[in-house]
Amino acid sequence: MRLTVEVEGEGDAGALPGQGAALVAFMSFAAVRGFGARHPLIALSERVADLGVRMGPLTTFYERGAEDSEDEANLERAWQDAGPLAASLAALVGALVGDERAAVFVRRAEAESLGEEAAALRDIVEEAGRAKRRVRLTYDL
Repeated sequence: MRLTVEVEGEGDAGALPGQGAALVAFMSFAAVRGFGARHPLIALSERVADLGVRMGPLTTFYERGAEDSEDEANLERAWQDAGPLAASLAALVGALVGDERAAVFVRRAEAESLGEEAAALRDIVEEAGRAKRRVRLTYDL
């Protein structure tokens, strides 16, 4: 899996550590939390949400490469303001560093690179926010 970060008007922002694979997995499981499934990354998303991480910006993403007009529309809807995403990423990084229960879920999911990936994405998104540009997160399997 690979996470791609696009900055409005600039294109692809460059590679994330580990290609953002752990972050894509986390975001994917976070998007389906509440549907009764069990996985350490779902438990992690619930834990960090309890710690104040706003999950909406982290679950706004779409598969890269439109195959039809519906995909094109969904890709267009995936653009988001950088500020809220940067805030969610900063809160996520803080939770991953400062909360032992979150760390347990990360280890159980074998997603030890998640914090590094989230911090790298936070830095990109914060820079886009300072430039008043939106961002879009897409993934490839």
